[in-house]
Amino acid sequence: MSFEFDIRRTIILSKYMNNWGMPEYRNVTNKGNHCVELYSFPEELFTRFATVGLSSGILPNSDKCNSEIVMVLPTNVVAKQTNEIVNYIFDIVAYLIETLDRNLTAETTIPESELAPAGWPKALLFDEPRGEVDDLSCFHIGSQHVELFWMIPIFGNEYSLIKNGEIERFDEIVENMDIEITDVRRTSCV
Repeated sequence: MSFEFDIRRTIILSKYMNNWGMPEYRNVTNKGNHCVELYSFPEELFTRFATVGLSSGILPNSDKCNSEIVMVLPTNVVAKQTNEIVNYIFDIVAYLIETLDRNLTAETTIPESELAPAGWPKALLFDEPRGEVDDLSCFHIGSQHVELFWMIPIFGNEYSLIKNGEIERFDEIVENMDIEITDVRRTSCV
């Protein structure tokens, strides 16, 4: 790994640790010269999985990737599916770097895919890191501004609603149903 990656890790991981404590473990994937690390930050009710290094990737359109991602899951789900979760997040990282051809923005969606672990919603929504401190929304690494995005598994009909420009309606339904959007065992809210 390069000195530049070491600096990137120091900046991003220190912000994670300042807010979430010590990570439980780290997984690493390498594609050519590109490395992405995935850290696990467990708490009693939920666990965060957050990347370091996605933002050092180069997209197919030659732009630098300006994103890192965090996924929040119930801790009891993590206890049963840790390997599947890690593999799934790394599959999504590969998709973002090799296929998406643009940087993430709030409300980016990805259609249903069979890559999701069994029993999970199959589509994805990337959004602002709701419920996290503002300090985590953006990292400054030299002249690069890296945004943290919340990766949320969603159902196909929820994906369709959001794709049709009705993210506010989706948020309203979720709030009115009083469901935990991070619970991948939930039923569709649409």
